[in-house]
Amino acid sequence: MALGMPGAKPIDKTCAHEASTGLIMAQLMTNTHIIEVFVHEDEADSEGELAFLAERRTRDHAENAIKLLYYLERLTREAGTGQREGFEDAGRVGDSGGSRG
Repeated sequence: MALGMPGAKPIDKTCAHEASTGLIMAQLMTNTHIIEVFVHEDEADSEGELAFLAERRTRDHAENAIKLLYYLERLTREAGTGQREGFEDAGRVGDSGGSRG
């Protein structure tokens, strides 16, 4: 897992994009999964909310990594269901929302 917390300024978003691109390249060059967990500073209104989001998103991605390694059928079944790491799930297209199950 690669953890990052880019700032809210445009240059920070550009740097996060470049880091993400680098992680993709590393995955392709090594044929290894790297789970990117970025929490942008402007995703929360307070430091406490930001810390909560970072922890929750990291845990959600860690669960996905376990599914990737040991329970691929679960991860495949969840594809396209609007799951969000760190926030409430969006639900399938056309749904009014959903919850992680």
